[in-house]
Amino acid sequence: MSAAIYVTPASLATMRLIAPLDYYDRCTLSDDPATDPTRREGYYLKDLSFLSVSVLPDAAHIALHLNAGAAEVSFPTELRGCIFEHAPHLPSDYQRIIAYWSGPPINANENCAIYYQCPAQRYEVPLAQPEASSGLIDSWESVQPTDALVSEGVVVSIAGLDALLSNAADDDFVCVALPIDDDLLGLDNGGFLAEKPYDVTSARVERIFLRVADIRRSPDPQHIYIDILRYEELDYGFYY
Repeated sequence: MSAAIYVTPASLATMRLIAPLDYYDRCTLSDDPATDPTRREGYYLKDLSFLSVSVLPDAAHIALHLNAGAAEVSFPTELRGCIFEHAPHLPSDYQRIIAYWSGPPINANENCAIYYQCPAQRYEVPLAQPEASSGLIDSWESVQPTDALVSEGVVVSIAGLDALLSNAADDDFVCVALPIDDDLLGLDNGGFLAEKPYDVTSARVERIFLRVADIRRSPDPQHIYIDILRYEELDYGFYY
């Protein structure tokens, strides 16, 4: 079971707007300032179809604000990109934690995801035998990785919340500000798989909210990993 990620009504409206759009339809919206969603709250949050999302209750009590640059929040380069289940340097219990907070990967059955592996976690992912086919391209398209894709984007790490939430009620929330690094999340993101640190100084942020009860029942309340931020290849497929 996955925990819900809570967002503002404005964020959810943007997520609902762009979730069913293909790349070209979304670009068409961006051509007109009146319909351009790229500056709206929620634009950089992951596809609703794969993420358990709820609107933050009107009367929600925020027990803790983690603002941009907070010591508890980081964007590890060694967890950025496509990561398969047998990656060599994963944090303890990473697969269970990321599944609890993020749900299934969007590109779980996309064979070209193996070419977008995080450099720090890269290994030779075994492929299933292709089905019989009359064409080479058809055969390649039927090839699937036999190892599970665990995460696929810019993973947010949130650590050390136990002491900070010791007096919080289960129904309280933690607000987490996620600064947007346009160089890594935009269309021309050549540094995505490089060791470029994530820029946390951006004035633009997305905000998500975590319920304290969900944190306490998570696989490891002291270590949270969320694959929540969207980038172009994530939505529209990995091409090599």
